[in-house]
Amino acid sequence: MEKKFRVAIHHEDDSGYIEYDQATQKVVVVIENQAKKQAIENFLGKEHILRWPKDTIYDFKEVRFQPTTDLESFKIVLTKLWENTQVLVDWSRPVPC
Repeated sequence: MEKKFRVAIHHEDDSGYIEYDQATQKVVVVIENQAKKQAIENFLGKEHILRWPKDTIYDFKEVRFQPTTDLESFKIVLTKLWENTQVLVDWSRPVPC
């Protein structure tokens, strides 16, 4: 059985989705705005270093995340999509697989 995760996205009036295939570790971006599509693909195609809570909410360490490694890493990096591409992840809108 295929394990694919989809999440809705939008930028201005352009709606679409991002699909992550856990089996192949491939990402598919579906949105009409080609510039935003390319920006998302570039963002999700590189490693990210994020400040991650260590022992308390005041104690952080830098952690490396490669979005395509696993679903958890993919979701964590998606939380930074807006501030890097101005494309909003709409976590609450279902996208059928």
